[in-house]
Amino acid sequence: MPVTAEPTSAAELLAAVLVYRPTTEDGALAFGVELPAEVVRRLRVLHTGVRAALTGRPWYGCGSDRKTAPPRSLDPVAPIPAGVTLLAVEGDPRWDRIDPSARLDLPDLFVP
Repeated sequence: MPVTAEPTSAAELLAAVLVYRPTTEDGALAFGVELPAEVVRRLRVLHTGVRAALTGRPWYGCGSDRKTAPPRSLDPVAPIPAGVTLLAVEGDPRWDRIDPSARLDLPDLFVP
């Protein structure tokens, strides 16, 4: 079943992928069936937020410079804030770096 709307937040993306039976395995997001390419593109950026929303755990982001480095709580229903370059779910052993090209390729996932 194709995703008909372009989700712009982790919560919207989770709602769109529920038909693909998402689960978490060893801290990673997994699906019961193969995902369409348009979903995979957005998951490359929002997988931590989708996992946070799926598990009910807090989602965090931080930046890569002194001003934006302190971790802050992120809202899965909102786009990723400006200055955030690293994402994690509470309890993750490491942060996930956002590919810099994602802001150009999928600008609707980010606050301008």
